[in-house]
Amino acid sequence: MNSAFVKGIGLMLVLITGMLVIVWVTRRKVRGDCPVEKKKRGWFYFLKLVAFTALSLIIVVFSTTVFVSYMSALEDMRPGPSQVDIPPNLPFTVEEVTFPGGDGLRMAGWYVPPQNGATVILLHGYGKTRTAMLWHAEVLVQAGYGVLMYDERASGESEGDHRSYGWEDPADVSGALDYLDGLPRTEPNKIGIAGCSLGGQIALQGAVKYPQIAAVWADGPSGVTTSDMKLPPGWFSLLVTPTNHVVDWLTALKLGIKIPPALIDTIGTIEPRPVMLVAGGRP
Repeated sequence: MNSAFVKGIGLMLVLITGMLVIVWVTRRKVRGDCPVEKKKRGWFYFLKLVAFTALSLIIVVFSTTVFVSYMSALEDMRPGPSQVDIPPNLPFTVEEVTFPGGDGLRMAGWYVPPQNGATVILLHGYGKTRTAMLWHAEVLVQAGYGVLMYDERASGESEGDHRSYGWEDPADVSGALDYLDGLPRTEPNKIGIAGCSLGGQIALQGAVKYPQIAAVWADGPSGVTTSDMKLPPGWFSLLVTPTNHVVDWLTALKLGIKIPPALIDTIGTIEPRPVMLVAGGRP
């Protein structure tokens, strides 16, 4: 069971216990009034207790949701280092490379030079490494494209002491572009970028920031901020949306950066470069 969830349940029990104590104390104060006075004021105190209980429950649920979400975010931001080996019987040859990413971090990856002058940067999803993009790399290499796949910051063999839901990763895309710019076989204006899940989000952010990216392909990209989330209408949205905005703010405070703009507000700036979005699920 998620430790943040367990802590959240504990917090909720503490808050509910405190609420019940306050209600009990208030009830005891009402007792002791004379019968006539108690009858006159009974409904008034009852309504006050109902309003207090409802408001307290809202505060408890809101606080617990923020706490659990933020603690889960902190757990997800922990680094995920691992050794990444070239798989046996790989149908194409890769060169092990490193290049400087953002914040001076060393990014580790594999590179295959292009046969047609075009290279695609490949980005994996959360909790994965560059090996998650090997199928995509094989298809591209067979078609004559070059590929640069690397472990995102604080993942695999790349440096970093925390992950950031893709908020800080576009700087590493800049490092990948600089690396490819120094290679003779990749032609200018023939660099694309593709990613899955979190990698798709980073790919889109990279295309927004760096006009030298000629095309972008994103498979199931995650959102950047709460503004990218579409929740079902109703009371659930009214409760969850504010808590998510609070978590965004707390995450930015933890990282020491500003909350990045939502993809829904920036994706249009990639035009006229082609964008391919891939998604699945119920219609």
